[in-house]
Amino acid sequence: MRATLLSLLFAGGCLASFGQDAAPGTPIPDKGQSLLTEQPGSAPVGAQPRGTAAACAPATALRNLEWNNVRALVENGGSLWYNRSIDKGAYIVPKEAGVSVVYGGALWLAGISPDQQLKLAAARYRNNGNDFWPGPLTNDGAAEVDEATCSAYDKFSITERQDAMRHRQYFDCAADPTCDLDTEFPEGYAIPTSFFDYPAHGNVALQQDYYLAPFYDYDGDGNYDPTLGDYPWYDFLQEIDCGNRRREDRVPLYGDQTYYWIFNDKGNVHTESLGEPIGMEIRAQSFAFSTNDEINNMTFCNYVLINQGTQTLTNTYFGSWVDADLGCYNDDYVGCDVQRGLGYCYNGDANDENCGANGYGENPPAVGVDFFEGPYQDSDGVDNPLTAGFTDAVDSLGIPYRGIGIGYGDGVIDNERYGMRKFLYYNWSSGIDGQPSQSVHYYNYMRGFWKNGQRMAYGGNGITETSGANLDIAADYMYPGNTDPFSWGTVGQQVEPWTEQTAGNPAADRRFIQAAGPFTLEPGDFNNITVGVVWARASAGDPAADRRVSSWWRLLPHPLSPATPPQAGVADTQRLTAEHR
Repeated sequence: MRATLLSLLFAGGCLASFGQDAAPGTPIPDKGQSLLTEQPGSAPVGAQPRGTAAACAPATALRNLEWNNVRALVENGGSLWYNRSIDKGAYIVPKEAGVSVVYGGALWLAGISPDQQLKLAAARYRNNGNDFWPGPLTNDGAAEVDEATCSAYDKFSITERQDAMRHRQYFDCAADPTCDLDTEFPEGYAIPTSFFDYPAHGNVALQQDYYLAPFYDYDGDGNYDPTLGDYPWYDFLQEIDCGNRRREDRVPLYGDQTYYWIFNDKGNVHTESLGEPIGMEIRAQSFAFSTNDEINNMTFCNYVLINQGTQTLTNTYFGSWVDADLGCYNDDYVGCDVQRGLGYCYNGDANDENCGANGYGENPPAVGVDFFEGPYQDSDGVDNPLTAGFTDAVDSLGIPYRGIGIGYGDGVIDNERYGMRKFLYYNWSSGIDGQPSQSVHYYNYMRGFWKNGQRMAYGGNGITETSGANLDIAADYMYPGNTDPFSWGTVGQQVEPWTEQTAGNPAADRRFIQAAGPFTLEPGDFNNITVGVVWARASAGDPAADRRVSSWWRLLPHPLSPATPPQAGVADTQRLTAEHR
């Protein structure tokens, strides 16, 4: 199973280098006191949008990615998996069953400018505002976009790996005097229409980057022209050297089918987060593989992020926000696997009833969202280690678990990449652990703080001593079970396993954030992050259920030592999140 996933993803260009995380024990400002807090009688830093903005209309393009056993709604405006027209989750697995396992997902980005202003862009459901709009930004430092550009890019480019391979075969044959086109292509060949709509180039007259979507330059002239053999670039020739990847290297297309789009955070005023814009251009792809195993129940998203502005941002975080409604939304638990950089959601009992949303019934599945690839760690001129020594990892800015890092201890300097640095959940409420309503709330959540600036504590509900939280132990990861044997997320302090069950929480409606950082985001910097959604279901009374569940977790190709999170104690469904190996 692992070999299957590895072969698929390596063929897509190094995406199999899954999972990475900065050292949660590394001394940084947020370990003690919140960098940004709310003060009575005054607005938090970055709470109100300022300055001028373009007048782009909200994105309208949306499509269902349904190449395999999943039907996942994708939108151009930064949000995923939510159907606003009917107020329902739109990540359906199996796609014919009509039951959604996720209610929504989105990208969160934030950092601090040199004048100590919070710059932030985030999306959720897009019911009450927008922080993202279609199209590329100018590369002159102003990071601007106009209404015409936003409108022109309010769409998806949909391509397939098999089309790119066929295209390459045709032009290879045409260039080979020993290859007979009539034999190899007896019905002739027509270039797919999607190749002509592919956004390979920006408008340099508008000061956009000339190279946008990745393409293979078959004739080597630097320009995209499918009639000369060029095609949307899937790395099926495996030309990428995965061991020497750098942030400036172009990212190819992944998957068997790929939806590609470009969006930004400067198209208008940020009415979702109320944050000040960053000047970020995002080149996104959502993709899937069609297989005969569990990968057929998975989808992925990759984001290439370019800081087109002139300001250097520090204490920067990228986050993946997920509202994981597992069928019925009011009976769920969440947790995380620290060693794999994985957040997950599972049902609170063995029966997922209907509750305004369709439930899965008996033996419901679990869903995991894996932070496969994150931003680059700040350069320091060394190969930061992968080491089981806690002190060594902290002092050397390394990591203790292979599954939460890329490039650590591989002999290559400054190719290290973060993974899930923080995992935090919040409720559908207005409390300090409820819905964010100001930009500082989003930023605090990404950094492991509650809305009021209180550090997340280990145990209980992470907030109050009466719930069982130890306020003397700061926690980077909520509900990790026993997946953190080196106490990495508690700065080396030994703790007991912590789950929603041990905390005595009632099952309810949950949403969570996985974040990576902190790092420095320089003008012109390229980063790319990848998240994937994993789904599995066991059958009651099936003696092979545990083995099938274990194989699901093994899809995350991290050669770790065995690790088992806490038992949920409620029938086979809890094994979906409780048993890794």
